[in-house]
Amino acid sequence: MCLVAFAIAVPAFSFIATPQPGNRIGVLRIAGHFNSHTERSVAGTIQGSLVGELKALKFDAFDAKVTYEELSKKNPGDADYYVEVLSGGADGHQAGNVGVGISHVAVQIGVVVAQVAAQVRVYDGHTLTELATFDLQKNNTAVVPTGIGFAGYPIFAAIALPIFQYGQYKMAAHQVAYEAALRIAGQ
Repeated sequence: MCLVAFAIAVPAFSFIATPQPGNRIGVLRIAGHFNSHTERSVAGTIQGSLVGELKALKFDAFDAKVTYEELSKKNPGDADYYVEVLSGGADGHQAGNVGVGISHVAVQIGVVVAQVAAQVRVYDGHTLTELATFDLQKNNTAVVPTGIGFAGYPIFAAIALPIFQYGQYKMAAHQVAYEAALRIAGQ
């Protein structure tokens, strides 16, 4: 009698299965319009890194090569689960700079802050029922060279080094993918 009362009291959705190592997980393509090359690159980094992180956790993960909308129009079933990443954007700024010059060379060093946010949704691979949603955000701060200059009597040249700022976005995107894989695995 007590068991029957317990079964009635516990809602059915509490018995949703968590993906287990060995399950086949398709990572869906990120749909939408991106405002900048940085956002597009960060979205691609999250998607690609998520496949790798899930494989490292012993899942049979793969790039599904379709968006959720495209998958919902055809017959799903290639995977036990599908994962969709909705990009929450990428933003960053320099918190400060300092320049140091010696003779004819100058280097600018700055504190670069990169912020990446994403929402991750896990779907049943056969019914496309949403099983879980995770909101993730990572901030990455580093002191990096942001510019270099060369000077002589008749000429001065300065070159910005945005590659280091871009690297901070990529690092934050990898961290979001890593955190997403852990959450999907129930860790």
